[in-house]
Amino acid sequence: MKKYFLLLCLFVFGSASLLANTLNVLILRKAPLADLAFEQNYAIVTDDGHFYGPISKTNKLLIASAGTGLKLTLHNQKTNSNKSLGVFKQPVNIVRSLGSVDFNAVQSVKNLTKRKLPAGGVNLAKDAQSSTPFVSLRQKSYAGTIVYNGPITAYAKGGVNLVETAELEQYVTHVVNCELGNEKSLNALKAQSVMVRSYALFTVQSRLNALKKGNKNWLHFQLFATPTDQAYNCRKRADGRELPSDLVKKAVKETRGQVVLKKQQLAHVQYNTCGKGSAPKGVICQEKMVRLSRQGKPYKEVLAYFMPGTHVAQFDARHLSAQAAQRIKQELQTAKK
Repeated sequence: MKKYFLLLCLFVFGSASLLANTLNVLILRKAPLADLAFEQNYAIVTDDGHFYGPISKTNKLLIASAGTGLKLTLHNQKTNSNKSLGVFKQPVNIVRSLGSVDFNAVQSVKNLTKRKLPAGGVNLAKDAQSSTPFVSLRQKSYAGTIVYNGPITAYAKGGVNLVETAELEQYVTHVVNCELGNEKSLNALKAQSVMVRSYALFTVQSRLNALKKGNKNWLHFQLFATPTDQAYNCRKRADGRELPSDLVKKAVKETRGQVVLKKQQLAHVQYNTCGKGSAPKGVICQEKMVRLSRQGKPYKEVLAYFMPGTHVAQFDARHLSAQAAQRIKQELQTAKK
């Protein structure tokens, strides 16, 4: 039962006052993690309904895998000293808000102790809406530092894994920026926005359904941040921050919540660049999509051209969060037996 307690709490607290649709995006998988840098004060939420913090953003969090668990250590940069928080067998959440707790009143690392979660607990959905940077992670593959906006969850399965809770439209904005960040055609960017959103939600739905078959991976995350699904981080400034253009933001905003539907169900939207060739049947060719868009063809017609029998319409993704909560409740009931 304890195994699923925190996950259940997070979905209950996160969806009860759901203000925006959120996604769980895997940003690091099975890799050694030296340290994280924080842009704001933060707290660490454990698997037993307790937390450490608030902790000053100047204190680095060292995470290492320890068997099937996580070894957490805080490094005080002022005193150059470490404090071990122990080994945790279940996912650990790193957040920038906790109910009524004042995050300006940080706890001394030297005297940091485990405290009971306050009323209101964890609301990852609300926390994920903030567009201000929260945590940065140095990754060699990007030749610099990547900054994430949402709260993150760390867990161990063959190495340290990090998952970001991302607000849906922020996620779409970052992916569109990766795919067509330099595009000047608003129509093409709108089509890309709908494609990205459709792919994400269809994939989330598919992976939640996979829980029925015992695939526990999707309890922790639903999407990869890499082209395995869609590239969530790519073009960077020297300081590591993404800067989607105003046109990208406008395209995402004006298509907010729109997806490709087939018989009122989410359509399986797939796309690639095509290059000099052509896309396989049922896959949208981005180059041709852009070309048609630049010629003045409305983005909804462009998408219908590639996917006959479909149409673009608004889609309320909140039921996916409810579906995720239901899956975890089922797992909890199974664990009780």
